[in-house]
Amino acid sequence: MYVKLQGHIEIHRQDRRKLSFDAFNSVEIEKDIFNIKSSCKIKIPISSRLEHKATGQTESVQTAKQFSRGDKIHISLGYSGRLYKEFTGFIYRLNYKTPLEIECEGYEYQLRRPCETKTWASTSMKEVLEFLIKGTDIKLSEDVPEIKFPKFIIPANMTRLEALQMVKDKYGVAIFFIDNLLYAGLAYTLDRGTVKYKLGWNTIKDDSLKYRNADDVSLKIKAVWIKPDNTKLEAQVGDPSGSLRTLFFYNVSSKAELEKLGKEEIKKYKYSGYEGKITTFLEPFAQPGMKGELSDPKYSERDGTYYITKVNVKADTSGGRRTVEFTVKL
Repeated sequence: MYVKLQGHIEIHRQDRRKLSFDAFNSVEIEKDIFNIKSSCKIKIPISSRLEHKATGQTESVQTAKQFSRGDKIHISLGYSGRLYKEFTGFIYRLNYKTPLEIECEGYEYQLRRPCETKTWASTSMKEVLEFLIKGTDIKLSEDVPEIKFPKFIIPANMTRLEALQMVKDKYGVAIFFIDNLLYAGLAYTLDRGTVKYKLGWNTIKDDSLKYRNADDVSLKIKAVWIKPDNTKLEAQVGDPSGSLRTLFFYNVSSKAELEKLGKEEIKKYKYSGYEGKITTFLEPFAQPGMKGELSDPKYSERDGTYYITKVNVKADTSGGRRTVEFTVKL
């Protein structure tokens, strides 16, 4: 069955005018649950025909003059009328090349503004995040963990985005955007749905997907307990010579419990199954935070469900491709 690659891009200018176009040279989008920032790069011709819907009149225009940094952008891609929303964000930079290159960011763009210095004698992660997104179009996820900060300082000369990154780095939570929703919580707990893959059937390339045996995995976990007084206690479990993974825990009662939690986490990462990535067409649709059910017609005993952590989407004159990366088996 023949299907046609299609795309639709809408740009909402700051003067409230809307531009839309269905033709482009290329689009590339990347999203990752371990990165606050999402990115999108669009290449379009440097000149175009602009049609005014109210009058039906057309004119030749220089494309770069039709929009600017800070304009809102929506991108949908798909086949034969079945379009999926792939990206919502803002124009960050115009690169005056041929073709014109438009760099975009997700809603983290609204946090690039300077952040006022702030000191809390006692607060929580939720309160700090609410402070950082105040005055923006960003909404906070309901799944923010109850983490208390006895003292928290946002120093001078820091943007809101840098302050958000500081929270992520210091407390080890996954922080990323789903459109204008800011998710902050434990990795692998968000469930955005399930997508099914049959290797060699609805996948184009799977040579970067490797099967591993649990006995071959050498891993050590550094478990870090963030106490209510903001001090830390660490415990290391697993193979002393294994690859290191640092995990943060809250609401722990003792070092013995911390060690037990660390050993339970080793079981999550030390599994027999696949790791790596696959490449598909734009369908089936998938985004980070979804579960991927993998089935292998040649080796059914290897079937399993894996967490999608990163997605890269490319669409150009040669077609559309979606690269999906898996990290843990569920």
